[in-house]
Amino acid sequence: MNLIEYTRMYEVEDRHWWYVALHALLLATIKRESQLIGRTLAIFDAGCGTGRLCQLMAEQGHTVAGCDASELALQLCHQRGVGAVRQADLNTLELESEAFDVVTSIDVLYHTGIVDDVAVMKRLWSSLRPGGMLILNLVAHEFLRSRHDIAVHTRERYDRHTLCERLQAAGFEIEFTTYRVSFLFPLITVYRLVSRFAYGKGTDRGSVASDVSLPHPWLNFLLLKIMTVENLLFKNFSLPFGSSIFVVAHKQNSDG
Repeated sequence: MNLIEYTRMYEVEDRHWWYVALHALLLATIKRESQLIGRTLAIFDAGCGTGRLCQLMAEQGHTVAGCDASELALQLCHQRGVGAVRQADLNTLELESEAFDVVTSIDVLYHTGIVDDVAVMKRLWSSLRPGGMLILNLVAHEFLRSRHDIAVHTRERYDRHTLCERLQAAGFEIEFTTYRVSFLFPLITVYRLVSRFAYGKGTDRGSVASDVSLPHPWLNFLLLKIMTVENLLFKNFSLPFGSSIFVVAHKQNSDG
C-alpha cells in the first residue's frame, strides 16, 4: 500500500474504533485457543504492518514473531518495541515446518502484491503444528471498491464462499466464518458508493488517501460500542453481510 498509509495506521491503531474492535476479537479468539491448549502460544503474524497486533498478543504472554514486506512498517514495529519481526515477501516466505500454534494474517492476502493467495495459504498451513489455527480478516464485496482500495492496493475484495473454497484448497478446515462491520454496513455501503465518483481511471494511485483517520472522540466512542456489541454476537452467531470477512480455520490433526 502507499507508504504514507503505514504512518497513518501507526498513529491511530491503538485508538481507532475499527482497529480496536478487530484486535479485541482477535485477542479473544487467541485467548480461547490458549485456554483450550492449556499454555501460551507460539504465534506468527504474516503481514504484521506496524506491529500493534504483535504488541497486544505479546502482552497476553504469547511468543510472537512476524514479517512484513515494507521496511517502513518494520521501522514502526521497532518504535513500538516489537523486535521479533523481519522483512519478507509472503509469496516467497520460507517458514519452519510445524513451528506455530497460531498464524494471523490481517488484511494482507487481498493486496496486489500477493500473486497467488492459495499458495500463500499453503505456506502458512505448513508452518502450523497439527491442529494449529489460522485467523484471517479480509475486505469483502467487490461492489464496495472505492478510493480506499486504490490507496491500500487492493487486488480483490472477497466473498465468504470464495475465501472458504480457497482455504479448503490449501488444506484448512473452516471452524468459523462471518462477515464483520455488519451493523454499520448500510452506512459504509452508501459512503463507498458515493466516494467512488470522486476518482476516475486516470487517478494517480500514489496521491490517493485511504479512509484511515481518527473520527471525533464521541463518534469514535459510539462506533466502538457498536462494534463491541457485534463482537459479542460472534460467540453464537455468524453474520450474513458486512464490509469485512473474519475466518478461523484449523490444520487438521494427523489423527483426523
